[in-house]
Amino acid sequence: MSLEWSQVSAERREVRLKKTKTASSRIVPLSDDALAILASTPRHITGHYVFWNGDGRPYTHFASQYRNIAKRAGVPWRCHDLRHRFASVFLMTTGDLAALQAILGHRTITMTLRYSHLVTEHLHRAMAKMGTKPSTNTAESPVAYNAERELTH
Repeated sequence: MSLEWSQVSAERREVRLKKTKTASSRIVPLSDDALAILASTPRHITGHYVFWNGDGRPYTHFASQYRNIAKRAGVPWRCHDLRHRFASVFLMTTGDLAALQAILGHRTITMTLRYSHLVTEHLHRAMAKMGTKPSTNTAESPVAYNAERELTH
């Protein structure tokens, strides 16, 4: 949680991450909601971190606090589940694996494809809403049924 205000650009609607797991920097676009949250986040008088302790140093207890809250709530969540949830919602909304790869900072699309099963599940749920049997009422059918017509595709 060492994000600094100098890395946030409201004008460009992005955050430039410098200290990543892969030691490479990357740009993460910000949604309207994220921008609103950042705009309402109080700044420390002398500190330059977005998330800070009372003395202005970076807030470092997020994972342990999250784990404690999840444990008390009786849910088996880990901090990484927040990232996984974001990836799931992003893919189900956009279907754009390449964009997700860039946002998450994955070096290969193979790493990002770990989240693709979520898109498949979403597609199966959508197909299930359609039902299992096609309508036999030709008035409801967008194409009249012709038993003698050979299907070519």
